[in-house]
Amino acid sequence: MKRTFPATAGLVAATAVWGSTFIVTKDSLDELDPASFLTWRFGIGAVALLLIRPRAVTRLTRPDRRRSAALGFALATGFLLQTTGLQHTLAGVSGFLTGAAVILTPVVAAVFFKEHIGAAGWAAVALCTLGIAVLAGGVSAPSSLGAALTLGGAACFAVHITGLSQWATRENAYGMTALSVTVAAVLCGVVAAVGADGITVPTTLAAWQAAFYLGIVATCIGFAVQAWAQSALTATTAAVVMTMEPVFAAVIATALGESGLGWLGWAGGLLVVAGMALAELGPRQCCDAMAPRVECC
Repeated sequence: MKRTFPATAGLVAATAVWGSTFIVTKDSLDELDPASFLTWRFGIGAVALLLIRPRAVTRLTRPDRRRSAALGFALATGFLLQTTGLQHTLAGVSGFLTGAAVILTPVVAAVFFKEHIGAAGWAAVALCTLGIAVLAGGVSAPSSLGAALTLGGAACFAVHITGLSQWATRENAYGMTALSVTVAAVLCGVVAAVGADGITVPTTLAAWQAAFYLGIVATCIGFAVQAWAQSALTATTAAVVMTMEPVFAAVIATALGESGLGWLGWAGGLLVVAGMALAELGPRQCCDAMAPRVECC
């Protein structure tokens, strides 16, 4: 537990930042379309990452570059679906639905990477799934379109989470993050460019502040921390930790007056926290997917 605590703590901090992005993004969509907003967000993040460590990408091996491109595609697709869905539902609800990634991650890990998920992992996923369901019962129901788009984004995030846990190491984590964010920026730019209005530019200070906050703090710093943390955590553990995102999203949305949670909502939040604790502290076996860590091997 001592070896994984820094990675877990870092991922929780990044998750708190991502929880704040739902309300920030929703407010910005009054001025920019989803693809344009994401182009600026990922573009700012990519420039910052490349300026900080410009040689990190060139040092990647050819397989790492291919994998980074795949991660960037999953990242862009996931955020395009999620952000478009956010136009049709509340920020808090979007956070809850995005938490469906925790349900899909072990399935992706088992199907595509033949990863064995042990009893503790599945129990933690089940507990968090129940928590998300209870949380969702504490807020207004989303539209069917917004729900479908957001759940599609969650599936893409599950692919991203699993890919990072399989491919990221302490040596290549930064370079893969920089390249995947760059790929996401380019893909979002292409989608925006072929749209009716093309790539639109923020015209207010608030929109620019939102773009820089999401680009630097949530994207540049957040994804770098995620890649570093996932080099020491399995996909299932990382997914369970990141189910804290809807809790943070709900707390922030409530604090800003968007919506309030009843006792069901807060009960669901406690179940999510319990699932995270079970994933990190539950019983492990040597060959169990919940046990191996990069630093112990």
